[in-house]
Amino acid sequence: MDDEDLQQSLERAKRFLKTDYADRGMVKWQGYFLSDHTEDVSKYSEKRRDAAERADLQEMSPVAISDCLLEAYAQHRPVTIQLRNHTAAGHSSPFYHGMVSGIQGDQLVLLTDKVQQRFLFEDILWVGDLI
Repeated sequence: MDDEDLQQSLERAKRFLKTDYADRGMVKWQGYFLSDHTEDVSKYSEKRRDAAERADLQEMSPVAISDCLLEAYAQHRPVTIQLRNHTAAGHSSPFYHGMVSGIQGDQLVLLTDKVQQRFLFEDILWVGDLI
C-alpha cells in the first residue's frame, strides 16, 4: 500500500467516523453492569437467606464451654463458636470458625482467617467442632 492509498483510506475512515458512525455511549456497557449487579444481588440474597435460616444452637454450660475450649487449645484443633447476641434484624449470631489462640482476662482469643478476634466468655452460647 503506497502513501496515496493510505491517505485515501484514512480520509474514508475519518469521513465515516464523522458522518455515519453513531457511538452508543453507555448503552454498550449496560450488559456488563447488569451482570455485575445480578451477581451482587444474588450474593446478598444468599447471605440474607442464610441469616434468616440460622438458629441458636443448644446453650452450653460455662463449664462445658471451658472444657471444649481447653481441649481444642491443647490439641491445636479448630473450633466453631456461636454467640448469644443477635443481629439488629433479630437473626441468630453467625458461626465463628478458628483456632483458640488463648485467653486474656474474661475474653477468648480466636484466630480466624489470620485475624485475631476476641469474644467475652459470657457471650458464648455454644462451642463445637468445626462445622
